[in-house]
Amino acid sequence: MVCLLPTLADFLQNRFEVRVQDLVLPVALDLLLAVVIVAALRRLYRRHQLAGLVAGCLTAAVVSNGFESRLQASYSLISALMPIPGLAGSLQGFVFSIVFFGLAAGLAALAASWLGRLVRRRNWSEAEFARAVVIAITVVFLLVLAPVGRALAVAWPQFFYRPPSLTIGQAEAKPDIYYIVLDRYASQSVLKDQFNFDNSDFIQYLEANGYVTNPESHNNYPYTTMSIASTLSANYLSDVISKFNTSSQQTVAPYHATVRSSPVIQALKSKGYTYNLVGNWYETSNQSPLADHTYQEEGRLTIFGHTVTLDNFSKNELNDGAFARLSQLRLHVGGFGLFQYSGQVGADQSLYQLKILKQLAAQPSTGGHFTFAHILVPHDPYYFNADGSLATTPGNDNNGQPIKQKYVGQVKFINDQIKTILDQINQTSHGQAVVVLQADEGPYPIQLNNQNFDQDSADSEINGVDMRTWSDLDLKMKFGNLAAYHVPAASAEDLAKADDPVNIFRLVLNSYFSGQYPYLPLCSYAYPNGRAKPFVYADITQRLTGQPSPGCGGG
Repeated sequence: MVCLLPTLADFLQNRFEVRVQDLVLPVALDLLLAVVIVAALRRLYRRHQLAGLVAGCLTAAVVSNGFESRLQASYSLISALMPIPGLAGSLQGFVFSIVFFGLAAGLAALAASWLGRLVRRRNWSEAEFARAVVIAITVVFLLVLAPVGRALAVAWPQFFYRPPSLTIGQAEAKPDIYYIVLDRYASQSVLKDQFNFDNSDFIQYLEANGYVTNPESHNNYPYTTMSIASTLSANYLSDVISKFNTSSQQTVAPYHATVRSSPVIQALKSKGYTYNLVGNWYETSNQSPLADHTYQEEGRLTIFGHTVTLDNFSKNELNDGAFARLSQLRLHVGGFGLFQYSGQVGADQSLYQLKILKQLAAQPSTGGHFTFAHILVPHDPYYFNADGSLATTPGNDNNGQPIKQKYVGQVKFINDQIKTILDQINQTSHGQAVVVLQADEGPYPIQLNNQNFDQDSADSEINGVDMRTWSDLDLKMKFGNLAAYHVPAASAEDLAKADDPVNIFRLVLNSYFSGQYPYLPLCSYAYPNGRAKPFVYADITQRLTGQPSPGCGGG
């Protein structure tokens, strides 16, 4: 039970983002760790029940969740006590972790033995003390378990949500379709007005190559997962909201599920399309049961040759737990990976995505390929300078250079990269590919406009504040997004009606697959209760456009 407490406590703290499925691996590893601890201390327990029980609890508290961070804090001390010349890399880390585990168990056993001697010297009942320890642990465990169980019971339907399907006809010619999301890429007007950056060179390049652009484009929703979910549903998120907006426990799991089981992608696959997913570490795009090919190297765990992609909660629990060092050894048994973890983050992940996207763009155009690429640029950290070199001060602060300059540098970098990719798509497809190029959200105003930015205060404002209290400039930065669309079969009239995130795939389905989907009014919704209530929205369209927004309602 002690081993499970940190994981359950972490779940309570992060339940906004965590599915019940994400608890399976951490709980299984915790239970396995408990077995190891029991085996290591069984002789002590047989001789002195109280001492063995206390030693086991102390050891579990030290080496369960948080083991890796505690190990790092003790690294220099262990190195001084036991230097191992010539032993390097993951093997050295594994040896140090075993030493740390042994020290923790040994110190816990000494402390517990001292307690046992004290009890016996005072002629107290060791059995009664052992029962008291068990009762205390059980009470604490139940106090933690109760809110976990309540949260899981209330949110359970959210973990297994599936979006409504779309119906389309057969296409005479199936174009390759690219949906490329550049995370937090601001609109042309926001870049000009709030960053003093003229992005017209990139916009003119797009328009010269047949793209329709909107310098005043706005997202329908404020953050990544619901924004992409809406676009890949070709609809507003009314179904999710109607089902869960009154729930006392609200998670973003239904939005992640909507992207992973996208109605647009399901409809295209029913017509023979192949789905390429070029994802990243975030749950919105790190995996999908629909994907025929997944290009994503972060959070990959291999057990006996079978590889799974971990969501962030499972990944973080693994990497900070006692099995982290074991996974880094990349052990093999009979040709199969025994227990291996691989990750790819930061600049390496973005460069990998761009490389893969270039390779996919260069493949012969046979029609029937849908590619979704979610690239975390110009999203912070600001790893890239404008010329493509790696920045030495990539943090979301003013160290090295003002944060807005860092942001603009990444915009310039990704512009050059995307030009190369779009040129290749155009060449390979002879100008017939459909390309949806847009941002899921704008940058965070509290980061970019606050000279004394503090992440804790930013998280507090984002998570718990009514977004309607934001200034108009801040709302325009958050909702203003890059939007550029290449739909060769669409008429100019339809493009004028549907060049926005919620309607763009309605346009594609109507233009190529005999879809009969009417175009929806353009609405933007903000959180009135912060991110803690992700199914509750308020209409802010008029504040962004200056025009009344009939048909948008209250969200």
